[in-house]
Amino acid sequence: MRELTAGALLALAATSIAPSLPASLRDAVLLATVGVAGPRALPAHDARPPHPARRVGHEVPLTGDGRHLIVEGILNDTVRGPMLVDTGASYCVLTHETARRLGLTARPARSIPVATANGEIAAGLVTLDSVRLEGAQLVAVDALILDAVQPPLIGIVGLSFLKSFRYSVDHRRGTLHLER
Repeated sequence: MRELTAGALLALAATSIAPSLPASLRDAVLLATVGVAGPRALPAHDARPPHPARRVGHEVPLTGDGRHLIVEGILNDTVRGPMLVDTGASYCVLTHETARRLGLTARPARSIPVATANGEIAAGLVTLDSVRLEGAQLVAVDALILDAVQPPLIGIVGLSFLKSFRYSVDHRRGTLHLER
């Protein structure tokens, strides 16, 4: 019978448990036991599983009559007011007055056709520097200029903002939960 060296025994043991090891660890064990790696260093691997990305949640108070979701919004860190939350709106919407207060005007080349009850119209497209609802803030948010709501509302929070969050409404607690 042939005598096995310590290295050969380690290699044999490593190959028998190798299928149950993660690939990076299996390769490191096999290379180290048979001496194939030579003088080069093996990559370091953290044995702890990586932490999942921590999500940050924001509770945004809802106001209104219970039939509509109204939140307090801050646009470009300058204009504050009530906004309608509309998960069916593709874009955030600003009233013409809100756009004027922000100093925003849409260029004719940047308009979007919008279907309304009175037919299709062209709405000006602008990009807001920021939209903030409580602690939830997003920069570079596309919005349309369209008088789709009446004062005191300053606009609509649509999917151009909401799509960056996981969102839910708790009617009992009167909150909009936004999580990133």
